[in-house]
Amino acid sequence: MPDDETLTEVLRHLGFDNGNGAKLTVEQIAAFLPGLARLMPEVGTRTWKLYYAAKAENWPLARFQHKEARKLLEMCTVTRPKYKKPIDHYIATEWKAVGDAIEAGDLTAFETAFAKAIAEANVYHEAYNKPFLVWKVPDHPPPDLDLTPRPEAKK
Repeated sequence: MPDDETLTEVLRHLGFDNGNGAKLTVEQIAAFLPGLARLMPEVGTRTWKLYYAAKAENWPLARFQHKEARKLLEMCTVTRPKYKKPIDHYIATEWKAVGDAIEAGDLTAFETAFAKAIAEANVYHEAYNKPFLVWKVPDHPPPDLDLTPRPEAKK
């Protein structure tokens, strides 16, 4: 088995066909990975939807959006590992508290946990030299979803 340095050098020279006749290197493929500037707007959209789903007490939809936003946050730690420790902490504390309130179907607990989670997210923006990024919930529900609670589907 080659050592890491040898394997890295071999990979650096390999090309992978993109299906259109171009060969892409591993480094070129890695450059396509989305950074936080691309992923965080998706997190924001999921968070907006989960907020209004919870306000409508559509807990299955809130649970789904919470889970999807968490997966995006986890993806952020892979594509930008310098943020892994603070994002993992955020997921384990603030985001978990939001999820716990959703699981309990407790709107009061949700509102408290959600407000804290958003405030803490904005603290992270400041800590990482982006004080101009201040996320807030839009003042209207998402127009692309019917937030009316429905009976949960059988599994």
